[in-house]
Amino acid sequence: MKTLNKTRKKSKYATLVIIAMISMLVSSCLKKDLPDYPLFDGNSITVVNAEHRFKSRIKTMHGEPIVVMKGLTVSSQVDDANSVINVSVTVPAAETGSGADFTADEKANVKQNALWFYYTISTAATLAPLDGTAKPGDPADGTKPLKYRVTAANGKTRDWVINVVTFKN
Repeated sequence: MKTLNKTRKKSKYATLVIIAMISMLVSSCLKKDLPDYPLFDGNSITVVNAEHRFKSRIKTMHGEPIVVMKGLTVSSQVDDANSVINVSVTVPAAETGSGADFTADEKANVKQNALWFYYTISTAATLAPLDGTAKPGDPADGTKPLKYRVTAANGKTRDWVINVVTFKN
């Protein structure tokens, strides 16, 4: 008798699970005839930033150095009509004191040909390097024009050139 009751309980449970699954499959949270919104068409670079990355004197508990990111001062002139951005990069002053990471020695290591650039681009757009320019997240050579293609969500593309016109260390 106990075995029969267990079998019935399992059968009821399995039936409930199947009913729940079927009702989820046939119902939908979406309403029919939703309006179609246009995809974003922006394909611009609006802000250029740069930083210097280096190993800290501080180590993790596994003995690996922590990577420090020191933001550089960047001023930009955006020529939207020609898709060109001219930037001036200034390395900030060295830090002093016993806890300083960005020392005068580290400041001397900041080179125009090994900077990490990052950008603000249009909503829902993507950024791809062109003509040998480094991928975002990799150090880039700012002594050469940096070329990127920005692709809007609607597929429209625009090629941009970023020139470091002055570099002050």
